[in-house]
Amino acid sequence: MRTPQISPPLKDLYLLIGEESFLIEEQLSVVRTLLGEGASMNTASYHAQEIHRIEEIISLCNTLPFLSDRRLIIIRNVHKLLSKDQDGLLSYLRNPCGSTTLILTIEGVREEKKFMKKLPQGLEILHFDPFKGKDLIDWILSRARMCRKTMDKDAAYLLAETTGGNIWFISSEIEKLSLFIGTRPSITIHDVEHLVMRSGEPPVFAFLDSLFDKKKDVVHKLYELEEAGIAELEVVSRIEKQTILHYQILCIGGSKKADVHPYVEKKIVSRKSLWSAGQLLSLLGGIRRVEQGIKSGKSLHPYAAVHEAILGVVFPAKIL
Repeated sequence: MRTPQISPPLKDLYLLIGEESFLIEEQLSVVRTLLGEGASMNTASYHAQEIHRIEEIISLCNTLPFLSDRRLIIIRNVHKLLSKDQDGLLSYLRNPCGSTTLILTIEGVREEKKFMKKLPQGLEILHFDPFKGKDLIDWILSRARMCRKTMDKDAAYLLAETTGGNIWFISSEIEKLSLFIGTRPSITIHDVEHLVMRSGEPPVFAFLDSLFDKKKDVVHKLYELEEAGIAELEVVSRIEKQTILHYQILCIGGSKKADVHPYVEKKIVSRKSLWSAGQLLSLLGGIRRVEQGIKSGKSLHPYAAVHEAILGVVFPAKIL
């Protein structure tokens, strides 16, 4: 999968949309660079929820840039504008200023059909969806090359697994790994084991190990995640992914299909006596209900819901 790119010459209008906010953030940085030396004086960024008068922003869009060829205006999560402000913005989009690049973002979601139906023709739309499988591995390898390093494929697989595919975290860890190995040209699986697995997001790893090893401290580990401020959906996503992997490997023998590193497979196989197919499916169903509640806004206490879903399966006859 090739990551969408904004390249010169800059256009008047862009919409960046997708679940992968890291890639959106990088593209915004690229555009600021393309703007050149006058970027700081001619760039303004707004969050839609904080906009009270869209007319002021439109007026700025129609203002000539200062000592530069273009002005850059960014409106993040534009679908969250009030209806009256959406109408004013849509009017501008039909006749944009030729010396301003206006970038709209819709972050954290795959699409926003209701808002996007209103957009005029000619608006360039770039989609940034999460990498999966081979695409994620290819992205990791290319990221290492950006740091002037190569990376073993085994190391890339383990890094993807260890970080849960979170590319914010992956990018940071690759930079650390590149510094860690010094003048050595290639990042190996042993480097990932030594640096990332021992130090990276320890509360998340400790919690998942405790959960799938059915240890009594799982509730305390979950509390640590909440105290650390880790997003509920991140926790839910990790549990869901690990539950599916455990089911594939323990119940249907799908390690090859699951495309996991041998290190991870070995750890999961060691838990065979702890989990039945029914328990894993029950945990998956409970976690998905929690996810639905969070995304719909119906879950007022997401961590409490996760706690309940876990205990109902892991310790059905115990009160911790």
